[in-house]
Amino acid sequence: MSKKRKDIFIVGFALFAIFFGAGNLIFPPSLGVMSGKHWVLAAFGFLLTDPVLPILGVIATSKAGGKAEDLGKRVGLTFSRTLGAISILVVGPLFSIPRTAATTYEIAIQPNLSSIPLIVTSIIFFVLTYLLAVNQGNVIDRIGKYLTPVLLIILTIIIIVSIVNPIGPKAEPEPNNYFLIGFEEGYQTMDALGASLMAGIVLTDLTFRGYKDRKEQEYMTNRAGLIAGALLFFIYGGLTYAGATGSSVFQPDMPRVELLLAVINEILGSAGAIAMSLVVSLACLTTSVGLTATTANYFNDISKGKIPYKLMVVAVVICSLFLSLLGVEGLINVAVPVLSTIYPVIIVLILMTLFDKYIPSGTTYTGAVLGAFIVSLTINLNQTFKILNGPMELIKKLPLYENGFPWIVPAIVLSILFTLYSKFKHKKGGTKV
Repeated sequence: MSKKRKDIFIVGFALFAIFFGAGNLIFPPSLGVMSGKHWVLAAFGFLLTDPVLPILGVIATSKAGGKAEDLGKRVGLTFSRTLGAISILVVGPLFSIPRTAATTYEIAIQPNLSSIPLIVTSIIFFVLTYLLAVNQGNVIDRIGKYLTPVLLIILTIIIIVSIVNPIGPKAEPEPNNYFLIGFEEGYQTMDALGASLMAGIVLTDLTFRGYKDRKEQEYMTNRAGLIAGALLFFIYGGLTYAGATGSSVFQPDMPRVELLLAVINEILGSAGAIAMSLVVSLACLTTSVGLTATTANYFNDISKGKIPYKLMVVAVVICSLFLSLLGVEGLINVAVPVLSTIYPVIIVLILMTLFDKYIPSGTTYTGAVLGAFIVSLTINLNQTFKILNGPMELIKKLPLYENGFPWIVPAIVLSILFTLYSKFKHKKGGTKV
């Protein structure tokens, strides 16, 4: 095997490990139980949001320049930095990091040591996170090198056993738009929000390995992304199927963590469930440390050192500690409107960046982003606070509303209008000259 091919596989597996947050495992089995015989449709929706969208995000960011703020730079520098900061906060102390602690409690502690309250677990969890994140070293790298393979092996066994010896027949659920349910459930992994940041990590690693030519970096990033995407596709798709085999046994309204443990217990027995709980909990700790360090580094860099790294670690840990007390389901409920508002903007930026050479004007990006954002914000404000009923009635008349994508047409229309305005303004300015 040539050095380049070997490095592509190494970077691809590393990218998989970065995206593969242990807390994300709670979503596919729940989706499978919910969709039953329609699991393929639900899985297809989920897999489009993760891994397809995050991998496209890595490729698009690499194409745009490779830094976290490059994805939105055609709209404007202030916008790109604001979007980058919002994304890192969402995948960091606001949702993802607190969820690692809450998941650890509900998977490993609550089923076995129910007398220990969540706050005690969270305090211990985040003290460990602080100690490991504030003194950057090789500890987490070493743990991660062993935990990720072990977790992968256990999950592969679960998927294979569920195929060979399924829990039960797949149920026929009530008619529903299972593709859309899967698509929106995939938002909860939050991987697409961190894609631009992950692209920067990949390009830094490729540069360190001696690949400094931009075309070569893009080529290797694309191939590494396909490898990471294939691994995520197998794990998430397989776990959705495993959940579907339990759709006639479990209720779809079960809490996601409880359902994950129940599915594993049915497939591997109690010993397997305990082993899985331990590995997932340790993997959650490494994810927490990694995201804490990444968040602290990001704000230290964009502030040009004005925000000290260690101070940011303390702030992230304290914020995450308090939010973890909401529990996994509580965090998911809070995250839904935020993610549903941001994701259409991210999708628009990723897709447009992939075809950037065909888009001469930055105002085209601005129009598309505004169209997607206005619609998604209105929908989520209406659903959360029961306001903006008038605008909501107009949105319900938009094409693709019933399919869950009412923001697509406004994004296209505004992108065209902004482009025409830019050309008219440019032409008028040229005439004056």
